[in-house]
Amino acid sequence: MRLFTLRRLALFVAMGISSISANAGVDIAGPVQRVQIAPDGTLWFAMDTTPASTYCKPGWYSLTMYVPPSNAQYPYYFAMLVTAASKGKSVYVANISIFNGSTSCDITQTGYGLVFLQ
Repeated sequence: MRLFTLRRLALFVAMGISSISANAGVDIAGPVQRVQIAPDGTLWFAMDTTPASTYCKPGWYSLTMYVPPSNAQYPYYFAMLVTAASKGKSVYVANISIFNGSTSCDITQTGYGLVFLQ
């Protein structure tokens, strides 16, 4: 009976350790402060949160994140970001920690996109 309990404990410990690494990553949320469409069509935006400027290098007017015009979901991102900025709403960007702060962040590369928060 004691051997069964030790095996169960070992199983729970292994599951706990594996779930920690599965949930690794930094997510950010905050109001969209600025939105700009560059001459090449790139949709730039900024969220004034510390993690945003930690993982995404600020550029002109402290814009840190962008969506390239070639992305198939560009109209969706455009509508969401402009609505969030005009209404003072927040967006959620998951997995921003895939970037290291050396360049601005193409948020389409996170694999999760954006979530509009109420």
